[in-house]
Formats: sequence, structure tokens, C-alpha cells
Amino acid sequence: MNIMPISFDLEEIRVKHDCINYFETGLWDPRSEVSSKYALRAGFKKVYCIEIRSDWVNMGLGVFNDEIQTGRYNLILDDSTNMKNHIGGSTFDEKTLFFLDAHVDNNNIHNYKKRCPLMEELDAIGTIERKDNIILVDDLRIITQSFPWGEQSYGNIDFLQQIKDKILSINKDYKFCTLNGHVDDDVLCAYI
Repeated sequence: MNIMPISFDLEEIRVKHDCINYFETGLWDPRSEVSSKYALRAGFKKVYCIEIRSDWVNMGLGVFNDEIQTGRYNLILDDSTNMKNHIGGSTFDEKTLFFLDAHVDNNNIHNYKKRCPLMEELDAIGTIERKDNIILVDDLRIITQSFPWGEQSYGNIDFLQQIKDKILSINKDYKFCTLNGHVDDDVLCAYI
């Protein structure tokens, strides 16, 4: 069963923050109502998604075939810890909304580097010259627990505070609010 992470108006956020592109980590089963579909219905010029599961990417190639053919949708088969390899170029000179939702929550995936790669994803965003992108981090209800999704590599840290600190290292002027996701206040929104 798909747990839809978006319970907010993505188009409203796109317009309010003048975002041109959308980049998400973690696709989910593309036969369901995934956030990539919300992004494509919104007015984003280009939509990107990086997903580690080859079966979901292969399904997504069919589901999103028309958008892929026009160049509006880009589906990337890779671990999101490698996100920095996919966010270079002039496309990312334009303001982008990043929706970070990659995590391993079952034992069906074995080719991951991190069960919760948020720190690496934020490091990648930090390499972009533009420092005012919108950053949404999903699943606060899990991130606020010790060792989210069983991720042990960072130690027993205050994961949410570390995420905020990393975002502030990209730009000290970021402000934070929460949006409704699977549950109320489940998505961290960082904006300038």
C-alpha cells in the first residue's frame, strides 16, 4: 500500500517560492499516486526522480513514457547518495524544489549505501551554486526517532537538528516550517 507523502498543494508551493524544477529522491511504486505525478501536474518545467529500485524505475519508464519522451520527466536509476552526480548543469541554475524521501524501510532492497541518505542528499544540494532552493524533507514522524529506518552510521544523534544544521550550512537564511504529509506536520520545509 502506498503512503502518499503529499497532503499539501505542491503547485501553491511552486508558485509561492517561484520554483522552476522539481527533484525528488525515492519514487515508490509508480502505478500508485506518487509525488512525481503531483509534480508533473504542477507547473514545474522539469521533474527529476532518483530511485534505487530497478523494478520501480522499469515500471516508471512505462508509466511516465510520454513525459520522458518530451524531456519533461527524468527518471534516474541510482542510489540517492550519488545525487550530486545528477544535479549539475544549467538546469539547476534555476530554482528547484527538492523533495527528499529516499529511505529503506524493508528488507527487499540490498544495494543501498545508507538506509536513510538524507545527509548525503543535503551535501549534494549544497554543491549547487544556487543557495535558495526549497528543500522538503519527508517523514518527520520517523526522523525524530533514534536511528530512523535503522540507519546506524551517523550514531545516536538528534537527526532532525542535524538536518536543520546541514541546511543552514547551505544558507544561514533558511527558515523552517512543517507541512502535512502522511500525518500532520510530517514534512519539513526549508525556504528563504
